Amino acid sequence: MRITAIRGVHVSIPLSVPYKLSRVYGTVSSADAVVVRLTTDTGLVGYGEADPHHPFTADTVEGTIQAIRDRLGPALIGSDPREIKRLEREMDDVLDGHLMAKGAIDMALFDLAGKSYGVPVHALLGGKLRERVLLSFPLGSGTAEEDMEVIEARTALGFRSFMAKMGRNPIPDEIKRVYKLSERYAGKVHLVADANQGWSEAEAVEFTAGVEGTFLELLEQPVPAGEHEALQRIRAKSTVPISADESVITAGDALQLVARGAVDAYSVKASKNGGLTKAHRIVSIIEAAQLECRMNSMLEFGVTQAALLHLGAVTQRLIPSGHAYMSTLRMSADFTDFPKRLRDGYAYVSDAPGLGVSIDDGVLATHARSSFEVT
Repeated sequence: MRITAIRGVHVSIPLSVPYKLSRVYGTVSSADAVVVRLTTDTGLVGYGEADPHHPFTADTVEGTIQAIRDRLGPALIGSDPREIKRLEREMDDVLDGHLMAKGAIDMALFDLAGKSYGVPVHALLGGKLRERVLLSFPLGSGTAEEDMEVIEARTALGFRSFMAKMGRNPIPDEIKRVYKLSERYAGKVHLVADANQGWSEAEAVEFTAGVEGTFLELLEQPVPAGEHEALQRIRAKSTVPISADESVITAGDALQLVARGAVDAYSVKASKNGGLTKAHRIVSIIEAAQLECRMNSMLEFGVTQAALLHLGAVTQRLIPSGHAYMSTLRMSADFTDFPKRLRDGYAYVSDAPGLGVSIDDGVLATHARSSFEVT
């Protein structure tokens, strides 16, 4: 089996409700992705997705398209898509960085390999450990009262885990917010906070001291990505476990953080970390250190979410407070059937060959901004 063509489509789809993040990222009202389709000489096709979100990632939509169209795509034409690790090395040799572009191709390679062998992607990753994963629903940066509206609506649909975005409001306000939620929901739902690099070290220490004794289960990425020593000091003073997200992009980042004892958990994303091959490598490092993983997402559509769900299915050490497989529920439209896998507060793992998602070409075309093809 050989790759004969690679097609990419840039799609942009509005969110159902604008998403208020930290002061670093502001408010986001739409999501962009580059959807990749690999075609083979057997007629099988595989899909991948890149989700660049600058400045969260170094990658941009334009850079991702250029990397696939001009460098990675031409290098892969004629290759056997089942030789995933060899092609990972070849992509790294051809081009430094550009993890989003490489990740989209890597997902499509896994999709093709699974379809070729007639097995789901989780079988290629070692076999699933679970049939479903607890979902976590996001709470935009705001007030406890706004959070409660979302929590009440979502718990009625089966959700029991929530992630509160922070990093734009004063620390005393965020502490009060957690206390109000704790008074109402302690013992009923899980709560994680994510500051998205929005705080200084002093602010993070003030927050963790202020929420001691509440039901908050995890604080994610309170300080800028490169501040590993600050994460280490915050963790040493905090009774709330600390997680890294923007700080862990590569396997090398994971090794550095493990060596420092900087965090308790790691946020893993299929697109951010460069696809399933690289993300799985990061998971192996985390698990070897006896730490925990949080399957997390950016603003993603169903292909990336499906890939991440296969990774979550094979990961032994998942945090108990929920995982981010609900991104498609926040979109005004999705070009896959992945949302069908979300019900009763869980994401259910597919046993269909490959990634187990189908593509609606009509929706894809409706929201397409541009496209390209490599042959």
